[in-house]
Amino acid sequence: MATKKKSLNYYLHLNWSYTIEQETDNRKSYFIIRVNELPGVCTDAETVEEGMESINEALKAAIKLYLIQGDPIPEPN
Repeated sequence: MATKKKSLNYYLHLNWSYTIEQETDNRKSYFIIRVNELPGVCTDAETVEEGMESINEALKAAIKLYLIQGDPIPEPN
């Protein structure tokens, strides 16, 4: 029996965890946001709200790439 391939939509609706760090450079603050389960998927923004929009776009692009390449996608616990 063949296993059903999981879709982009499936992965986008998983409960991903994020690390949000605030940094300051030359008295300007910004936030760095990372997807914990997908090393290398990160973004930075002036606000957390902007950062979460951006990280969701990065997450979608990374998952698409995993699917295209046929690589296993780590899932959140």
